[in-house]
Amino acid sequence: MSEPMKRFGKHSEHANSPFGFFLLCVYAALVLIRPHEWPAVNIEFSILRTILIVTFIAYLIGVRPKTWNAQCTIMVLMFFSMLLSEVRAFRYFSDLSIVLDWIYSNIIPFLLFLGFLISIRRQRVILFISIAACLVMVQHAYVQINSPTGEGWAETVIYRYDTGKEMIQVRYIGIFNDPNDMGMFLVMNVPIAAYFMVTAKGMLMRLASFGTLCLMLVGVYWTGSRGSLVGLMAVFFSFFYIRYGKIKSIMLAGVTLPAVLVLMGTSRAISKDDDSALQRLTAWYEGIQMLKHRPLFGFGKGRFLEYHPKVAHNSYVTMMAELGTVGYVLWMMFVILIFFMLIRIIKMPQEKESGDDRLKQERTLSIYLMVSIIGYCTTAFFISRSFIMFFYIFAAMVAAAFFRVNSTYPQFDLSFKGKDLFKVFLLSVMSLIALYFLITVLLSI
Repeated sequence: MSEPMKRFGKHSEHANSPFGFFLLCVYAALVLIRPHEWPAVNIEFSILRTILIVTFIAYLIGVRPKTWNAQCTIMVLMFFSMLLSEVRAFRYFSDLSIVLDWIYSNIIPFLLFLGFLISIRRQRVILFISIAACLVMVQHAYVQINSPTGEGWAETVIYRYDTGKEMIQVRYIGIFNDPNDMGMFLVMNVPIAAYFMVTAKGMLMRLASFGTLCLMLVGVYWTGSRGSLVGLMAVFFSFFYIRYGKIKSIMLAGVTLPAVLVLMGTSRAISKDDDSALQRLTAWYEGIQMLKHRPLFGFGKGRFLEYHPKVAHNSYVTMMAELGTVGYVLWMMFVILIFFMLIRIIKMPQEKESGDDRLKQERTLSIYLMVSIIGYCTTAFFISRSFIMFFYIFAAMVAAAFFRVNSTYPQFDLSFKGKDLFKVFLLSVMSLIALYFLITVLLSI
């Protein structure tokens, strides 16, 4: 594929389906805020799947022309890679529920967000829903923290004793039922809150955005997720690097590292000597062995726990163990393309921006989305969330932004050529090799 975006349908007709976008907003709210799972509501039938189907029908009927990019192709190829993993494991097609979930929870939502987000205004609406979800989670966490029994209005906390004393980890419901998932989502939304703060037009909105950002930081701390704390540090370092450059960022890292270690010590320490860290290293070792045993297609999506009692606590290890070299390379190409698209938007010639506020808005949004994705990639090294739905929603928002800019300013020629995609492929292969040697070194220490 020589271009990252293709459009299908009658190019003389353009339909953006406002009703379809409304349904997408409802779907986003159900996925992220999850009101249908609140005990006070407790809807029995599958409302989430129903809204997804209705929204997809609205997409098929109301959106013209339709968009398809290289990432869509990669996701389809990953689906076939998952099928081949099942065949290689001699399960064939006896249980495809986990594989089919890739279509329902990842491919179709990606297409919907890519197709409906035709303007930055629509994208801000989705981002606002994401911020609202974070506020609901933090409020629920506050109730849990202040409850003598750790009870929230939807879920209870998790008690841990692996540090020698009792520790509380807050959590939400649904796909955020694990503190690590909730922490990762909050980390990814910290840059979004910062984006709303710097783009707000009134002092009141800026203060509200700043307050929201502070609440998210408290929420990350309450989750007790070490991976999320590391991801949060990566987010702050990224902001500082963008603002002040390489030299000052290195100086900042040297000055603040002792303080960060002290802060981490008040939570759950990251050390090879504690039981949790040893379990992670053991799981990483098993992931390496699984890759060696089935190097091409792995052991199958969601099958890591069938061969090891603990999750890998590393999205990259999980991917290479479950889907092998083929699946890992495809997935990493998907991730690297996100950064390539954002970099191309950010590096568009600034002198061309005069009198065109839309391009400036897209560049500003892309900077904060990049920091958000950096937060995910960093946190993902300590959490097994290769297939988590909200990451693919953010990825679709990046692809939609790239499509908008590429369509509005064709003179810049942002399209990826074959050599660009080959470069992405090589970087993906190199990342697998680097991951293999990094884990080998960590295991030998």
